[in-house]
Amino acid sequence: MKKYVIVLCLSLFSLVAVQAQNQLEELVKEGIAYHDNGQYEKAIESYQKMLELDPNSSIAYYEIGMSYMYAKQYDLALEYSNKAIERGGRYTVPAIVVKASTLSNQNRVQEAIELLEDTIEKYEADVMVYYNLAICYFKLNNLDGAERALVAGIYDNPLHASSHYMLAVLKESQQLRIESMLSAYFFLLLDQHSARSVKMLQLIEQSFAHGVTVSTEEKNVVNLTIPKGSLEADSKYGMVEMGLVLNAAANFELKIGQDIQGFCDRTTNFLGLLQGVKTENPASMLELDLVFYVPFFNAIREKDVFCNYIYQMTPGGNKQWLDKNEKKVESFQQWMQEWIQEKASELEQQVEEK
Repeated sequence: MKKYVIVLCLSLFSLVAVQAQNQLEELVKEGIAYHDNGQYEKAIESYQKMLELDPNSSIAYYEIGMSYMYAKQYDLALEYSNKAIERGGRYTVPAIVVKASTLSNQNRVQEAIELLEDTIEKYEADVMVYYNLAICYFKLNNLDGAERALVAGIYDNPLHASSHYMLAVLKESQQLRIESMLSAYFFLLLDQHSARSVKMLQLIEQSFAHGVTVSTEEKNVVNLTIPKGSLEADSKYGMVEMGLVLNAAANFELKIGQDIQGFCDRTTNFLGLLQGVKTENPASMLELDLVFYVPFFNAIREKDVFCNYIYQMTPGGNKQWLDKNEKKVESFQQWMQEWIQEKASELEQQVEEK
């Protein structure tokens, strides 16, 4: 009888534990839904209920800290992210990212940088650590530091779209047209349906038109401007720059950004020019364009699929083409994932060796 009672008690205890865990999971989902809708106070209420069930829930402290950060209640964001960090476990690094972002939002950027750099040394840092570090360096106009952080993050996770987006913006600010275009194109492979997608498409189209203007003095005269340094023997993108300018001049009367066919023609020409770029023995792993982007784009065989796939962000998109070529699109997606996965493993090994 005593044994039966013990078994019954254990069963009841297990049932209560399962129910509590289910409640915690439901509250997490509820809180995240509120947070994603910008209802931060309601999200925090859901997470506080979690703490009533489990006062040591690191995920609850982490989520509360993040919601307070988005609500711009920075002192509370720091308090709760610190509590999540103190409890250790899998939410330590995410909580550190929240803390660093909060410090940055308080204009304590150098503190945020020191915290993130320390995290990279102490923990197995992920792409979000590097991405937020890049944001901090950007705020200080330290573009070299931002680039190093972004490249390290992409090596950690090549599928992190925001890192490619920021790298495109960074390269554009340095007037490195080709490198900026490479990052923008890769971003569009990962994100085709956001405001940022439209910006990246515009960046690419403006890059195609760069260096070609109509003369204000002579009728029907087009002026060509070859980027400085592109004619030098050691210019890695000299021939690409010249090819883009000449192509833009030859098609100057065509309206940029008006149709998918024009975009595909320009893109196909660009990809063809990239075939002549030497990618052997890059100076350093920081040259992500030579280590990752150019090899990827040179490996693409289905260029028509590539063009149509990244052009989905336009009004109305090109859904008809995509639906008609569904199998080709699926094959392209599978190839892309396999190529990136294989390349990521290769890069990880190279980084460890260095």
